[in-house]
Amino acid sequence: MCGICGVVGPVDRQVLERMTEVMVHRGPDDRGLFLGEGIGLGIQRLSIIDLRGGRQPLSNEDGTLTVVFNGEIYNHRELRSRLESRGHRFTSRSDTEVLVHLYEEYGDASVHVLEGMFAYALWDERRRRLLLVRDRLGIKPLYYTEMGGAFLFASEAKAFLHYPGFSADVEHDALDLYLALQYVPGPETLFRGVRKLPPGHLLIVQDGRVSVRRYWDLVLGDFQPGTTLDEAAEEFAALFRETVQRHLVSDVPVGALLSGGVDSSAVVAMMAAASDRPVETFTVGFELPGRHNELAEAGRVARRFGTAHHELLLKPDAAGLLANLAWHMDEPVADSAALPTYLICRFARQTVPVVLTGEGGDELLAGYPRYAWFAIAKRLQRWLPATVRERILLLVRLAPLNARYKQALDNVLAERSDVARHLRWIGAIEPSLRREILAPAVKDNGAAEARIAPYFADGGRGSSDVFHRLMALDIHTWLVDDILTKMDKMSMAASVEARVPLLDHRLVEFVASLPLEVKVKNLGSKLLLKRAMAGVLPRATLRRRKQAFQVPLDEWVSGSLRDFVRDVLLSRRSRDRGWLAADRVERLLSARAMAPRYGQTVWTLLCLELWAQAFLDADGKRAIK
Repeated sequence: MCGICGVVGPVDRQVLERMTEVMVHRGPDDRGLFLGEGIGLGIQRLSIIDLRGGRQPLSNEDGTLTVVFNGEIYNHRELRSRLESRGHRFTSRSDTEVLVHLYEEYGDASVHVLEGMFAYALWDERRRRLLLVRDRLGIKPLYYTEMGGAFLFASEAKAFLHYPGFSADVEHDALDLYLALQYVPGPETLFRGVRKLPPGHLLIVQDGRVSVRRYWDLVLGDFQPGTTLDEAAEEFAALFRETVQRHLVSDVPVGALLSGGVDSSAVVAMMAAASDRPVETFTVGFELPGRHNELAEAGRVARRFGTAHHELLLKPDAAGLLANLAWHMDEPVADSAALPTYLICRFARQTVPVVLTGEGGDELLAGYPRYAWFAIAKRLQRWLPATVRERILLLVRLAPLNARYKQALDNVLAERSDVARHLRWIGAIEPSLRREILAPAVKDNGAAEARIAPYFADGGRGSSDVFHRLMALDIHTWLVDDILTKMDKMSMAASVEARVPLLDHRLVEFVASLPLEVKVKNLGSKLLLKRAMAGVLPRATLRRRKQAFQVPLDEWVSGSLRDFVRDVLLSRRSRDRGWLAADRVERLLSARAMAPRYGQTVWTLLCLELWAQAFLDADGKRAIK
């Protein structure tokens, strides 16, 4: 795993050195630069495969092709054999070297034979052409911008701050996206003029022109009619076993992040079956009872597979780390799991530099309960008149139910569009409150609604069809710009490579093509994975209901972080930005208003302001101490 950057246009060694060095956390083992006429490439390397021979930038035999690469190519040995049979000569065992020889053989089409997670830049000296490529699911990040006749790219946007003339400014149109979704979906970012290369795309810079095109897309549908659950589970298990084995390719020790849920537990089970020594597993919990701890569940799985298990118990305090993590995140992602993700990766780094995780399981297998709730809402919308549902809703509001269930039932029964219903499920801030919090100068521009609407373009043909719509929406937005961004930035902040076998594109394509009743039988229960793991995982793990890892946000923002939150959000700097209605924010933070349901809202505002302090107020060029 590495941090890469580069410039097509004016660049000197000192500038390129600074752009590269700011990402040293992504690759503390080595730094490499390539400078030519009108081109500069830089890399910070975390050495995983061919520790001595895999130095980058790496070139072909005659030096006409040069590449910098972030990621892993899991099928690089098979590709090497194919290329050697066609006369190509290799000077290392590195997976990076296959990229230049594949390009010699197949050009841009070489990306189609790659299996792995990757973001790379390849300079073709003969054609004076730069090729940028990002993996199919967006596991590895890649940012780019144009300014002053130069094209810049990097694994982290903060690298651009070291290029003369670039300054960090906010993209006001993206503020509403962030406040609605808790992240900014690509290709936009919160930095004005900076974009993300979308997953499954490549970018070409040549003759002063920049072109972006798609090379892969995921199509969800019932393309294997008649496939039974048992048949699908058997094929899934075989493919999953092979996928995890490929993800273990490394010249350094590999461990696993274990939550105790079925996704990460399945990964650990496959690792244990493929390894001749105990798997190193790592679990995090908080010094709070109940839903904030998964230590017991993770311990059960660790004992089942005889892992070398490590537990990290956290106190409910985060103030000392948040500013630094905001800098590492590059742009705000108000996913509170970022903090424990960083801490568990830092903890794991004492033992292993590579970990496998269970990320992607919910999106791959339609595991979110809200999918089922959404389907029920669609049925009720067809079967019951709005007046009847409104009467039922009045009774629900009077019933002695907790706020979470009342909110869910409200979203099921109320008369809403698909777009509005989805935003109610996943929104960082309730739409009405969002409109109140935004200052008059920053209007609610409907950007979030516009981004979501295409996935419900024809209104949805039925309650079952909505599953594929929601899966596609989450895979193209939430997964890449929240889940994977969080995992990449927080693991790399700790100089740890995180691999996500459940998002191997072959596995994803297989599941996407299965009949819907196989993917989502028993509505959101992940029955396919559980059937594939029957007899492998403990029964208690298989029977366990879906439970998201709960960070104690409500306790934090109303308890140990209360003073810190008020100091940040009510500061003069925050007021002077003019983004938020200061009086409304102050009321929100009052003792009476700090009800549990506002924990995520406050966290979302806090992450935004900490980002602004790191990149707009400070120069953003160095980690905050």
